[in-house]
Amino acid sequence: MTFGIELCYIVTPLAKQREIMEKLIHHWRYGYGARYNPARSEALHKIRIKNDVDEMIEEIKKKGNPIIIGTSSKERKHKALGYNEIQSMIEKETRPLLLLFGTGWGLSDEMVGLCEKMLVPIKGKGDYNHLSLRVALGIILDRIFGERGGCDERNG
Repeated sequence: MTFGIELCYIVTPLAKQREIMEKLIHHWRYGYGARYNPARSEALHKIRIKNDVDEMIEEIKKKGNPIIIGTSSKERKHKALGYNEIQSMIEKETRPLLLLFGTGWGLSDEMVGLCEKMLVPIKGKGDYNHLSLRVALGIILDRIFGERGGCDERNG
C-alpha cells in the first residue's frame, strides 16, 4: 500500500505454509482483524498465494506477457538493470512487470534464467551482502517508488 503495488504474490510449494498464510490473511480480511484495522484489511486484499512460480506467471499472463525482473545480492552484469531504468520501464511499459525476490539462498539458477533483467544488488560499505527479504524488499521498493523529498536520487 505504501508504494502503490498492484498485487503481491507469495509463492511456496509447502502446503502447511500456505495454510498458515491463508488463516492469517483471512483473519485480517474478514475476521476480527478487519474490524480492528481496516487499512491492513485493505492491504491484504492485494495478496495472492500460489503453489509455484509457473502458476503465478500464468495468472499474470491474463493481463499480458510479463517482463520478469529478478533481484539478487550478486551482480548479474549481462542482465543488469538500474533503479532509474526500472522507474522508466514502469512509466512507459504496457506489459506487466514482475519483480521476483528469493529467500534464504536467493533465486535459483532456473528462476534467474526466467528473468529478462536482474536489478542491481543493494550494496553497502562492507563485503558482507546478505539482507533479510523484508529489509531488501523495503529498500528496493523505496528506491523504485519512494518519494525523494528534494534529495538527489541514487541510481543504486
